[in-house]
Amino acid sequence: MSADRAAVEQQLPPVIGSGVAVGILAGVFVLGAASLIYALTNDPGQIDFALLTVTFLFLMGVSQGGIVFCAIMRLVGAQWSKPFYRLAEICTLSFAPFALIVFLLIFVFAREDLFYWLSLSAEAREEEHLSSWLNSDWLLIRNLFGMLLFYGVSAVYAIKALQPDLPTVPGGPLNMDHSRIEQELYVMSPWVILSFALCSTLFAWDFGMMLVAHWHSTVFPIFFSFGNVFAGTAALMFLVAVFGRSEVTNSHFGPDQIRSLGMLVTGFTVLWLYFFWAQFFVVWFGNLPRETDVLWPQMYGHYAPYYWTMMFGCFFVPFVALVFAYVKRSAVAMIVLAIGINIGIWMHKYLTVVPAFSPDDTPFDSWLDIVLAVGLLAGYLAVFVMIAKRVPIYSYWEIGRNPARRR
Repeated sequence: MSADRAAVEQQLPPVIGSGVAVGILAGVFVLGAASLIYALTNDPGQIDFALLTVTFLFLMGVSQGGIVFCAIMRLVGAQWSKPFYRLAEICTLSFAPFALIVFLLIFVFAREDLFYWLSLSAEAREEEHLSSWLNSDWLLIRNLFGMLLFYGVSAVYAIKALQPDLPTVPGGPLNMDHSRIEQELYVMSPWVILSFALCSTLFAWDFGMMLVAHWHSTVFPIFFSFGNVFAGTAALMFLVAVFGRSEVTNSHFGPDQIRSLGMLVTGFTVLWLYFFWAQFFVVWFGNLPRETDVLWPQMYGHYAPYYWTMMFGCFFVPFVALVFAYVKRSAVAMIVLAIGINIGIWMHKYLTVVPAFSPDDTPFDSWLDIVLAVGLLAGYLAVFVMIAKRVPIYSYWEIGRNPARRR
């Protein structure tokens, strides 16, 4: 290991034993699942699915950003990003079962609370000019289709990338044609991105724009989708901090990866602000009461602290910090910025869902809501850790063919 890479390893926090971590996370998940079952059995009306919905949208978006990152980097030929590939792919697939199960829970138990247009009478629907596809059946069909398409394509993509590193594949990994696999992954990468765009757009429509009557911001799905990629890319620093040193004598993570990821996050920070401004300007310039009545309380009313936390976490703090080269070379600084960015994106999901239904909601004011949301996070992380400890954490066949440039 070079001196620069050793210095990077020393900056990162100590790694907790995987067995202990999985045990703790599994316990928290079981507590959340038991609390949900108890509440549904005794009094389903006491469950407020708002916080669970927000956390579900956040985790699904961040996790999907992992494999989208891989697809983009493979398309542009970014050699420095190869040590991130395997962990980013595991990040996406680990949440797939939770995405399907939690969506079905929300659909079964909370759709009438979330989607006002499901309970409108025929006369009211005609007066509101609602499309015929805005009904319960199509709500289920289109979102399930989007998730199954994305996770299906992602599973094929990730398994194909993993096979050359598995010693049990037919013919052995050494006999596989790496050039052919590399070309197949390159061809599949646009389909990964397109399936992500479709899935994310459908959720942006139903869990964002359709919560507010007559919202005409056509830029919102782009802003929503890019926020997921932004948070997912920043979250890669967490993965490296926890798993990137599990093989210290053969580490492929070093200063070049931190610096390059820092430059990418810098660009994403500016691009996130651009998409934010594009959708904000439509509302501000149009000055339509149905839209501004939702936005102004977020900026200046009860939700103002959450709104400005989002702005500082996603733009102001990272933009100023990443101007300095030292920050882009520091693993600790990048981890801190990644935490702030992910908090900001979570706040965006919260502001997307909650204010449309409650003018004065306070997050974390119910123990059940907290347990459900934390339980979902814990279950996802437990699955992630278990998978990451059972497969090679680096895409060794790609690193070996085109190693990242070392400085």
